[in-house]
Amino acid sequence: MIRKSFLAIAGILFITSLTSAQDSLKQVWGDQKKQWSLIECITHAHENNITIQRQSINTQYRENVLKQSKLDRLPNLNAEAGGSLNFGYTWIQQEAQNVDMDTRSINIRANSNVSVFEGLSQTNTIKRNKYNLMAAMENMQKTKNDIGIQITGQYLQILFDKELLSIAKEQHETSKLQVERTKKLVDAGSQAMGSYLEIKSQAAKEALNVTQQENSLGLSLLNLAQLLDLPDPINFDIQTPDIPQLTAFTPEHPSLIYNTALDIMPEIKSADYTLNSKEYDLKIAKGGYYPTLGVGAGIGANANWLVDDPNNINRPLKDQLKSTRNTYLGATLRIPIFNRLQARSKVSNAKLDVLDAQYQLKSEKLELRKKIQQAYADALAAYNKYLSSEEAVNSYAESFRYTEKKFNVGLVNSVDYNVAKTDYTRAQSDLLQAKYEYILRTKILDFYKGIPIEL
Repeated sequence: MIRKSFLAIAGILFITSLTSAQDSLKQVWGDQKKQWSLIECITHAHENNITIQRQSINTQYRENVLKQSKLDRLPNLNAEAGGSLNFGYTWIQQEAQNVDMDTRSINIRANSNVSVFEGLSQTNTIKRNKYNLMAAMENMQKTKNDIGIQITGQYLQILFDKELLSIAKEQHETSKLQVERTKKLVDAGSQAMGSYLEIKSQAAKEALNVTQQENSLGLSLLNLAQLLDLPDPINFDIQTPDIPQLTAFTPEHPSLIYNTALDIMPEIKSADYTLNSKEYDLKIAKGGYYPTLGVGAGIGANANWLVDDPNNINRPLKDQLKSTRNTYLGATLRIPIFNRLQARSKVSNAKLDVLDAQYQLKSEKLELRKKIQQAYADALAAYNKYLSSEEAVNSYAESFRYTEKKFNVGLVNSVDYNVAKTDYTRAQSDLLQAKYEYILRTKILDFYKGIPIEL
């Protein structure tokens, strides 16, 4: 007896310790998934997305080009030194004859040049590079905006799938209860076996629907995790925000939203900056018609000596460099007369680039207006669908409750019950879809008005 009691106590202690160990492992390995908010998802993408990082590199490159164009206005300064070893005859001044002896020589020079006037090409180049940098920055911002909208759409898809899964589970639980109740009625002789089999079949279908919805949710989570480039999407999940009650659709007119978007959308700014850059390219090309003026200065010296100097006729290096030192100041004026019409061709091509940039700006504006008009129409349609779906849900809910009561007392068969329940479930699904579609479309309209996307 004592031995059995001891074994029972030991078993209890073992189970307790095993449960405690499992809890500890869960804490160590992180049993709960990390839940990401929408802001965290967008911020992570902005910091880690490869496309954005490449845009950042391009921006840094444009910044370096701008810095260099500013430095190009400064004078340059270069120094050089050269030396040689010569073999054969060389003229010896002291002996007034050519002597077959090896000699060495060295020369040192330094010079500096600066452009005084070049048709304002340097000034216009700096301004052009400045606009190129600004355009690159706006392109990067546009990429961030596009990714943010993609993430928002996928985030709302996950919320939709979660609510749809919740409805599927709720319907399945209801069917399981109905199966149990119908089985009791069949056993009591109040219901036919066919009704029980019909309800059981419906419960099996709803169990399959739960599995399908779980799979859909898993794929939606995977899609968002891949948008974020997460290395391990297994434990990825999102937060479920408190979405306020949807309000009536009363946005500004599309033309007013468009006027606001023209001043804030990066694609419009980028196209405008690109046009400014092309206009300065035209000014740079026209600078080829003008003369250029540059000035320069330099200093140099050289020295020569015999490798073998038996008569000690080599002069000291310092004396030679001092005696041969020379300096110069100079100016160069270049007047273009005929260069195979290169300047004219460059100006002509630059004008075409300006015209193309003008069309590109107009195209971006037209595209933006179409997007806003489409977003407005989509939001209005989603809102109307939401209202209709809400009415349908209320109607089907009432119909289902009524049918369920009649089924419970045997006034309707299982087929009518299943039809009413299926219609109610479909109406709930349509309402959820319309709800999240409406939220997404209104968020896009707010985005065009400069309002950050958040839930």
